[in-house]
Amino acid sequence: MAKRKNKKKANNDFVYVFLLAIFILFVLYFNFDKISNLVNISTSEPSRVNIKEILKKKSISDAIAHSKELLGIKDKYYKHQIRNEVVHISLGIDRKEMDMNYANMILSGQIELIGGVIISGTEKNNRQILEYLDPADSQKFVVTIYYIRSNTNTEKKIKLAIVVDDFGIHNDELLDDFCSLDKNITFAILPDQKYSKIVMLKAVKTGHETMIHIPMEPVSYPRNNPGPNAIYVHLSEREIKKRIGKFIKQLPLCVGANNHMGSLATTDKGVMKTVLKVLKDNELYFVDSRTTQSSIAYDVAKKMMMPTFRSNLFLDTPNISEKTLKTKIAQLKALSKKRDKILVITHCATRERYIFLKSLIEKIEDMNFELVPVSKLFESNLPEIL
Repeated sequence: MAKRKNKKKANNDFVYVFLLAIFILFVLYFNFDKISNLVNISTSEPSRVNIKEILKKKSISDAIAHSKELLGIKDKYYKHQIRNEVVHISLGIDRKEMDMNYANMILSGQIELIGGVIISGTEKNNRQILEYLDPADSQKFVVTIYYIRSNTNTEKKIKLAIVVDDFGIHNDELLDDFCSLDKNITFAILPDQKYSKIVMLKAVKTGHETMIHIPMEPVSYPRNNPGPNAIYVHLSEREIKKRIGKFIKQLPLCVGANNHMGSLATTDKGVMKTVLKVLKDNELYFVDSRTTQSSIAYDVAKKMMMPTFRSNLFLDTPNISEKTLKTKIAQLKALSKKRDKILVITHCATRERYIFLKSLIEKIEDMNFELVPVSKLFESNLPEIL
C-alpha cells in the first residue's frame, strides 16, 4: 500500500515539473523579441559611448574641413590664416551651385555637432562672416563665406605680381598686418636697417617671397638720400660689388632684388652691369622699379640673360584716395588687354597704404587676375628640350 502511494506521488511531481517547463517555454517564446532587444542594448551601449567620445575629440577645424568636403569647395577657394590668435578661414562657393545660406547651414550644423559654439553671424558686402568658439580650448574661429566668380569662359588669367617696397624700418603691428595679406605679395626689404633681418624672417615665416630693395643714387641726391651704403655712380666697380655682396649676405633668404630710388644709377650702363653681374652670380632675379623713364636697367639685364622684369605701375601715386583706387583698377584692366604678366609696386610706410592695398586685393579677387610672387613671372609654359 505504501509503495503504491509513493509511486502516485512521484507521478504527480513529474506532472508538475512537466507543466512548469511548458509554462517557462511559453513565456520565453512570447517574449523573445523583448529579450533580444535587451541583449542588443546591453551589447551596443559601449559603441554608443565610443561614438560620443569620438565626437568630443573632434575640433572645429575638423568640422570646417568636413564641411568643405560636403560642399565640394576646391582647395584654391579655401584659405586659412592665424591673426592675433584668431583662426581666419575663407570659403569660396559657386553661386550657381548653392547660396550662402545653404553653405552657412551645413557649416554651422557640422560645428554644432561636435559641440562648437556659434558666437555671431553677419552679412556684409555680399559675404557672410561667422564667428565660432571651440569649447575644448577656447579657440576663436572667424569663417567668411563668399561667392567666387563663375568660370563661364576659358579666358587665361593674367599673372599679377604686387611688390611692397621699403620694409626694414619698422617692426610693429603694421608689419604684422602686411604679413597677414595674401602670401603671394612680395616684400622688398631695405638692407642695413634696424629691422631688415627681422622683416625677412617674419615674411618668410608667413609664406611671402622677399627681395633686396637696393638703395641707389637718385637724380635728386643729396636732397633725397637713398640710405646707408647706397650704390652711387662715382663708386668703383670693386666697391659696388662689395656693397651688393654685403646686402646678399645680410639678407640670404631674398630671391631677387629691385632698386630703391636710383633715377640716376639705373641710367648708368657701367653701374648696372656691375650690380647685375653680382645678382646673376648669386642666382637672384632683378626688377627694374622704373623710377625714371630713362632707366636702362631692364634692357641690360635682358642682354645678360638673367631673370628680369620691370614695373608697370605704381599703385599709391599720386595719393591713396578712393578715386585713385578706381583709377588704378581701370589701369590694371587696360594693361591686362595688352599683357599676360603685370608687375606693380606700392609701399609699406603707413596704415593708410595697408588699407589701400587690402582694398585693391579684395576688389580684383573676382577679376581675371592670378596673384603671384615675382618669381612666378619668370616661369615658362614651354616644355624642356631633353
